[in-house]
Amino acid sequence: MKFTKILLIAVLTIIPPSLFSEIIVQSSMDWSTGHFELYATRALDSGMSPSDHPQALKALERELPPYVMKELGLLAWNRGGTLQQGMDKNPSLRTYIESIADAIDMEWSRLSKDQKSVEASYSLELENILPEIIPPTGVEELSEKPIGWVPVPEDSWTGILIYVPENLPVRGTGLSADIHPALYARVLSDNLEVLADPSIGNRQLLSYRNIQDRDKTESLIGRRPYRVMARELYGDLPCDIIISKEDTRRILAADSGRHALSEGRIAILIESKSE
Repeated sequence: MKFTKILLIAVLTIIPPSLFSEIIVQSSMDWSTGHFELYATRALDSGMSPSDHPQALKALERELPPYVMKELGLLAWNRGGTLQQGMDKNPSLRTYIESIADAIDMEWSRLSKDQKSVEASYSLELENILPEIIPPTGVEELSEKPIGWVPVPEDSWTGILIYVPENLPVRGTGLSADIHPALYARVLSDNLEVLADPSIGNRQLLSYRNIQDRDKTESLIGRRPYRVMARELYGDLPCDIIISKEDTRRILAADSGRHALSEGRIAILIESKSE
């Protein structure tokens, strides 16, 4: 399974009242960039001809919002679970996500090959939209620089690269699990101090890549990142990454490490899964 583009194959086949045609949707999320895509198809209404493409497209877009909300709800949100679970617990979050769903952009539309349906592709740049629409939950407050001697690099680090192996311990559960990429996943210290959190600070989402795609991280974290291995995961949905006490001290001791955390120059490398 390729983590940088995970297909949410939850195909929704909702049968509205007989007045409407069936709509089928598929969505995918690119966890390296925050790019969300949705493909929708709607059968032409009875009596429509291929020349009625614009009318059929308007009908599709009029009926599409609940489908977009459903697909967004399938995305992993934070340590508490999916975005749908987050909306169930926090009604105000639903209002924000409805605004995000309304902002979805159409990439293209066409008639199906058999000319019996209208098809359309839509997208959202969640990395840009989430910070614009959802207010921050707090103010970023990194710990002071560690007291005592800690080696500081002569050349500044250009970012932080976190390698996450398979089957890590999940803090406080006695269980092990593979990491779940999530929109609001965090990076934590060994004592659960928050080092990076997309819900606060500069609001940068974590960028996930398969390990074989590590060369593609340079545009985000530069050529000389601090390299670290995740030690544990955290959360009901194990998406938060815990790094060691030593790595935390080294990162916080250097201005370049602190800046990388604050600016969200963090890339996550994940072991590939076999198909």
